[in-house]
Amino acid sequence: TYSAALETAAKKAYKMAGIRNPFKQIDVAEVYDAFSYMELMWYEGLGFCDRGKGGKLVESGKTQMGGELPVNPSGGVLSAHPVQVAGLARIAEAVLQLRGEAGGRQVPGAKTALAHGITGICGQTHCVWVLSNEEA
Repeated sequence: TYSAALETAAKKAYKMAGIRNPFKQIDVAEVYDAFSYMELMWYEGLGFCDRGKGGKLVESGKTQMGGELPVNPSGGVLSAHPVQVAGLARIAEAVLQLRGEAGGRQVPGAKTALAHGITGICGQTHCVWVLSNEEA
């Protein structure tokens, strides 16, 4: 389970944002997950864990609310799938997190967020955005 396209997109976004260790430097992530298998693949491509370790990361609880890197506090795409704007919805949720306006799903102290969107059969094309509420 590996996506070279996602890894390339993530590396470019991280370079622009000065991210060297995404798991440690990102406070909250909104990841496209229209199907449950995607979560495991995308964690690996985003550099949240090593290849083949996506399942272990999920099992660890580190991506749950209250974990080291909460992923999809909004419920993600699995909870609602606006097909053509799923990536934009991830950005909107990331902005709510950074503004402290996410209500009951707020990640306390979120300063850096990642948003991820895909298109194409089985995710051939990926977009990765790193957003922050701090000045560069």
